[in-house]
Amino acid sequence: MSEKRAYEVEQIDKNSWMIVDDIVRLFLFAGTEKALLVDSGLGSGDLKETISKLTKLPVMLVNTHADYDHISGNAQFDKVFMHPAEFARYKTELVDWNVSVGESHEVEPLWEGDVIDIGGRSFEVVLIPGHTPGSIALLDRENRILLGGDSILADRIAMVNPWRDFDAYIFSIKKLIGMRGCFDFVYSPHGDYLLSVDFLDMLLVAAISCRNGELEGVETDFIKDAIMYDAGVVKFLF
Repeated sequence: MSEKRAYEVEQIDKNSWMIVDDIVRLFLFAGTEKALLVDSGLGSGDLKETISKLTKLPVMLVNTHADYDHISGNAQFDKVFMHPAEFARYKTELVDWNVSVGESHEVEPLWEGDVIDIGGRSFEVVLIPGHTPGSIALLDRENRILLGGDSILADRIAMVNPWRDFDAYIFSIKKLIGMRGCFDFVYSPHGDYLLSVDFLDMLLVAAISCRNGELEGVETDFIKDAIMYDAGVVKFLF
């Protein structure tokens, strides 16, 4: 059995934390009734123990999408929530990455417009397909933040397998731009953790330039056989 690593934890505010698991960043929010954990990372350490040092509240785990670096800690939890359009990919990723979740593990649906109320704080589910079929964002209207998963990164965005759809991705970014009056900042799991809402405009321009063949692709060793298109503010991998 591989040795468990300690997580790096950074407090955002009194009831919010970032938990860093190597290349990915998880987010934890404590309400008055329960805590919300957004993604579970690579499963590098004892995530439940780490969380227990931050809050004693029951924890609700939500996956923004089912890429391995966001779900590999799911085995430590009996239940996970995600959009049903992500169920098939989730099952495939568990097998491909040899993640064992146990017979008692339950997967429950989150739908567009559902509101996660943790007591004194709420997060609205926004469906943003493209990076994966069931990718979601979580909108905290009161605190004016959006958790965008891997769809909104000042980093590398993978579009490298049949689960991805770049046209759907562009429409999803347009959808979020149309909601820009609801939030000021985006919390991101890779690269810079805090992005301005105005970043979405640059991301859309970059995505359209990439789709229209205006960017030159180069080979990269980040993902085997992938071609990287560098738009400055973001890099797309195909």
